[in-house]
Amino acid sequence: MVESSEALTLRTYEFGEANKIVVFLTKSTGLLRGVAYGAKKSRSRFGSSLEQLTWVRVNFKRKEHEDLVVFQNCEIIRPSPVFRLGFEENLHCSYFAELIVEFVREEVESEKLFRLTNAVLEAIGTVSIELLARYFEFWVLRLEGVLPALGTILPEELASKALRVLKLPPSELGKVTLTDQEIAQLASTTEKLIEYQLEKPLKAKRMLKELL
Repeated sequence: MVESSEALTLRTYEFGEANKIVVFLTKSTGLLRGVAYGAKKSRSRFGSSLEQLTWVRVNFKRKEHEDLVVFQNCEIIRPSPVFRLGFEENLHCSYFAELIVEFVREEVESEKLFRLTNAVLEAIGTVSIELLARYFEFWVLRLEGVLPALGTILPEELASKALRVLKLPPSELGKVTLTDQEIAQLASTTEKLIEYQLEKPLKAKRMLKELL
């Protein structure tokens, strides 16, 4: 039976001469990993739907006793943001995708994270990408149930500002004024929390530090 879900393309790997293994964040069941046969061919039925963070409706089949599903096709709902963004924003998009892959499990409810990610992607270019990144990090930690009370990890005034930020939709983050120093302090805090939870640094985060 063919199943269908809205999803965001997170990562692809080459698989044989003509195929790709693809990792999606689905709207309802967390991470979904599978094979897109023929995806590397020039006239592939997948087209540009496997570009990072493309919003798609993906059709797939599960095989008994197989860990990977087989993707049938993808219908693009919103193209990948990589085609319209600059270098810095694209690096952050890669970071967002890696953060999701590392934190989210398979077969778990993920609609809130799915909506959050789409809202953050749509806000890129309208508010500071650094503030968007901190917002996304804090919310990923919160949705995964591992974010401590902000007052225990931040100075009182900054904790109050961060709490106000987290109550806003991404497109309205500019309503709270944060200095560059405050944003840097938030970045240091989220980085420590993320590395503590994952027990390793993230590759895309390291690239952000080295290249920006």
